[in-house]
Amino acid sequence: MIRSIDAIIRMLDADYIENADIEEKVYGVCIDSRKVVEGNLYIPIHGVNNNGHDYVRQAIDNGAKAVLWERNEPNPPQDVVVILVEDTTAALQKLAESYRHQLDMKVIGITGSNGKTSTKDILAGILSQHYVTQKTMGNFNNEIGVPLTLLSLSENVEAAVVEMGMENLGELSFLTNMVKPDIAIITNVGCAHLENLGSMENIAKAKVEIVEGLNDHGLFIYNGDQKLLDDAVKAKMIPGTIRIKTFGKEQPCDGFVDHIRQDETGVSFSLNTEHVYHLDMIGKHNACNAAAAILAAKALDLSDEEIQRGLHSIEKTGLRNELVRIKQALILNDSYKSNPNSALAAMDTMEEFDYDYKIAVLGDMLELGDTSDMIHYTLGKDLVAYQVNEVLTIGEMARYIAQGARDHTQAHVQQFETKEELLAYLLPYLDKNCMILVKGSRGMKLDEVVEELTKHK
Repeated sequence: MIRSIDAIIRMLDADYIENADIEEKVYGVCIDSRKVVEGNLYIPIHGVNNNGHDYVRQAIDNGAKAVLWERNEPNPPQDVVVILVEDTTAALQKLAESYRHQLDMKVIGITGSNGKTSTKDILAGILSQHYVTQKTMGNFNNEIGVPLTLLSLSENVEAAVVEMGMENLGELSFLTNMVKPDIAIITNVGCAHLENLGSMENIAKAKVEIVEGLNDHGLFIYNGDQKLLDDAVKAKMIPGTIRIKTFGKEQPCDGFVDHIRQDETGVSFSLNTEHVYHLDMIGKHNACNAAAAILAAKALDLSDEEIQRGLHSIEKTGLRNELVRIKQALILNDSYKSNPNSALAAMDTMEEFDYDYKIAVLGDMLELGDTSDMIHYTLGKDLVAYQVNEVLTIGEMARYIAQGARDHTQAHVQQFETKEELLAYLLPYLDKNCMILVKGSRGMKLDEVVEELTKHK
């Protein structure tokens, strides 16, 4: 966002302290004083442990041209324009909403328990073949990340792919009304955030909130294979002017995926038995994510040729289904997040690779609520369906994965107390022709294990 300070004041309908020229322009916004660059608007946010107002001097020294400032905070700075607001987080959101409406672009909003980041990456790759396209970077998908994403969009953007997450009812409604998408996608419903929402039905209900901000004549795309989600959609009062399409592996989905094949180069599949596509991304489940992206792309008038080029032009977000070759071993690094659905999807992916020896490294799956122990045990039990030689677990809850695997599989099972012990155990396997899956919730930081392994190339 490039705007004059005066324009920002008007966008926020705010008061200000004029310590400099309000006709000067600011170039982008920043909420981290350490990352402020020349010309930024600094927005100090109240965090769990920090108050951004305490770091305003560092922001100004780094080049901030103006700052937002909560009225009840003492000692505003004297050498930049200070824009006075009641709440800086609410002001960030209001500024983003105003800026979004100033841009002439198509916006696609994506949510889902699993696959939203991959779908975002796939769709952005496709749309970039036809439009000036930007997407959510990293995992900026919450009440702070979404407005920062919107404010990062350039003036000439033609298509924006915005990822939206949620942990409680009402959150997605708030975000989608800020984003105002032209197309909304729900990839699926899983048991992530079960701890907060209490039931799968509530999770489905929370996901369907994405239609509340959808433009009146927009397109809503969702996973038609999931009855739970389908029931939630049908229970929602969706305006008749909104078009609805479904995708999945079951007919009669509008985007029907079959003939799915995987190798180390990616996944091939047919859509509605009419066209065969190849996706430069591993994981058979990504065929469905691609189907959702293709439905959106076709609604925006992209050709099959542009779609196929886009499927080979994906900028992938890290730590998701990454293949890393280290000496003789192939590592499947899927350490960004984990829940039962994504863990089994990762096992499905590993199953497709032809290795005589396979090791599954599984960490805690977080935010699963009161039945977390049973959910972890069930995952261990479900491993009986896979050709896996060893199951290595780490974390308090992962002990139940280990127990489930011991009770139901023939695999060698071992629980580790520290990442250092796990790393020492894995190192000799780098000299063997084997495949190692590393999977756990982000809080487990199992990417650190992969990073250490890569130092032994």
